[in-house]
Amino acid sequence: MSNFGTEIKVGLFVLAGIIILAYMSVKVGKFEIGGKKGYEIVAYFDSASGLNIDVPVEIAGIEVGRIKNIALERGKAKVTMRIKPDISVPSDSKAFIRTKGVMGDKFVEIIPGRPEFPSLKSGERIVNTYTPTDIDQLLNRLGDVALDIRKVSQSLGNVLGGKEGEVKMRQILDNINAATASLNRIILDNEKRVNALLANFQEFSRDMKEVSDANKEVISEIVANVRETTIQLKDAIESFNQIAQRIERGEGTLGRLVHDTKTIEDLNATLASLKSVSEKIDSGKGTIGTLINDEEVAENLGETLQGINEYFTRTDAFKFDIGFRLEQLTRHHNTKTYLDLRIQPKADKYYLLGLVSDPRGRVTVTDTVTTETPGGGTTVTHEVKSERDRLKFNAQIAKRYQDLVVRGGIIESSGGVGLDYYLFDDRLKLTLQAFDFDIDRRAHLKAGVDLSFFKYLYLTAGYDDFISDEGMSSFFVGGGLVFTDDDIKYLLTSAPVPTP
Repeated sequence: MSNFGTEIKVGLFVLAGIIILAYMSVKVGKFEIGGKKGYEIVAYFDSASGLNIDVPVEIAGIEVGRIKNIALERGKAKVTMRIKPDISVPSDSKAFIRTKGVMGDKFVEIIPGRPEFPSLKSGERIVNTYTPTDIDQLLNRLGDVALDIRKVSQSLGNVLGGKEGEVKMRQILDNINAATASLNRIILDNEKRVNALLANFQEFSRDMKEVSDANKEVISEIVANVRETTIQLKDAIESFNQIAQRIERGEGTLGRLVHDTKTIEDLNATLASLKSVSEKIDSGKGTIGTLINDEEVAENLGETLQGINEYFTRTDAFKFDIGFRLEQLTRHHNTKTYLDLRIQPKADKYYLLGLVSDPRGRVTVTDTVTTETPGGGTTVTHEVKSERDRLKFNAQIAKRYQDLVVRGGIIESSGGVGLDYYLFDDRLKLTLQAFDFDIDRRAHLKAGVDLSFFKYLYLTAGYDDFISDEGMSSFFVGGGLVFTDDDIKYLLTSAPVPTP
């Protein structure tokens, strides 16, 4: 009975050991009883050398799964990984084959992508994979590098070997020492300049900081404007893409031009016609061809255009002033009206055309001689005729000499001359004119003064016909306006020239 109890104890002890060993195996080996949970994802690598089934899959050094299967598919290593169900892998994640420890154990590391991307589902693939360089490849590359180093060493040995190489090496070292000494001397000689340059740069940096601190709002506004410009540029690019898509679909004029064969044929025909015309012009055919290829015609055309240009230049320099003036005659209680047009081609020369309405009219004296036969006496009769409301005209030419203007021509329908003297920047004008030189009466003399108090308005006063022996003299006061009218210039230059 005691032996049976001992056997039971030994059996229980062995059974407990087996249970503990099984539990430790499950824990250490990561086995799961009742089936494995999670989802499977796939990654393709150029090489899975050293990678085994059931090795860990890690994210940030934490195990998140295991490799379930490794297979060859279309020349690449297809690695199937089982990921824990509570781990999400974004679709833009990256997969690397890494080496752990000194022994070089391989495992797969996943670097998660951005969370806004959708997570991979069971059976989906990690697109971004990277395979590390194999040890054999590294050794081959190191061998190539060693071979290159050996060739360089041999070249140096050939160059520097022997007495001649020793002399060259000594010369090289001497040159290096000389260059170092020269560089040291240059640095010492320019130490002050370098220090001044650094001080200036430091001061410039301080000034820039002060400017930036004082203009933070302006800088912020500039940044905002740049941001707004970038947004507008982005919108413009999107609009351009939309236009390009419309063209690609054959919409609009450009779309039809690109896709419509008939339109392209018409365009080719037009280009062919233009080519034919250009060839005719180049060969001197037609009016345009003669004009381009005949130097004499081109010179004549150039002279003509130059003449036209000079004509329009002179015409554009013309100044046309229109004036209207009223003079109230105090003695006769009448108003004398003037309408003038001054054409000024130059600053010191002008022409004056005008109409004058004088209610006093023009006085005509007629002498009638009557001879009586019985007594032999002679009777002389003076008959005075006055023509009222007669319209008179002016046509004068004037020349200015500094502040003095001398003019002459027809004044109030009779020959005459006049003098004008300007004062105070042409705001005050003194006038004296003489006309109507008739042998039967005294000449018509008129003196006056004009005062401009606005740009276009002026006042006038004076004494008209002050030496008249027929009672026509009178003081006058009045005013007028004058303004520049360029429309008359263009009307005159655009008027057709009469041809015989």
